[in-house]
Amino acid sequence: MTRMFTMMSAAMLLLSTAGLSAQSDQPQTAAASRADASLKVSLVFARYQGDKKISSIPYTLWVTANQQRTSLRMGTQIPVPSTVFNKEAEKPQLSYNYRDVGTNIDCAATSVSDGTYRLVITISDSSVYYPDQSDSAVRSTTAATGAPAFRNFNSTFTLVLRDGQTAQSTSATDPVSGQIVKLDATLNVQK
Repeated sequence: MTRMFTMMSAAMLLLSTAGLSAQSDQPQTAAASRADASLKVSLVFARYQGDKKISSIPYTLWVTANQQRTSLRMGTQIPVPSTVFNKEAEKPQLSYNYRDVGTNIDCAATSVSDGTYRLVITISDSSVYYPDQSDSAVRSTTAATGAPAFRNFNSTFTLVLRDGQTAQSTSATDPVSGQIVKLDATLNVQK
């Protein structure tokens, strides 16, 4: 009888150890799958003049939650005229320099805990701006010549988001035009 009791105790100990081992494997497997989760990151870059939305540009990036960086480069080169004075020529000559205008986005993600993900996003946006004659800040220079101005926006930020969550990462006012720039980010885990 004592031997049977000892065998039953040993069997129960083995079963409970196997159960604990199986339970400890499950969270690791879930954590491993979150580390390789495919994430859809949606960014909306919007400009406002007061309360009126004047532009809204969406971007979508696919990121894996493994700290690998995803990059987007989109834009064009704008010709900027410049006058060259040559001693030998009677008239000044017009030449062009090209300037890059567009959007650059870098995004990396890592799984944090409890179904949240840390996003590190860097965005750089440049655009051509033709000021209004009524814009006193630039009327004396750019508006008077008709030449365009070039706007630049750069931001690096970190967000911790859950699946389906949206956050406004940036809200800034352009000191020249008075326009408000807002950047919203949404995270969706792809299953």
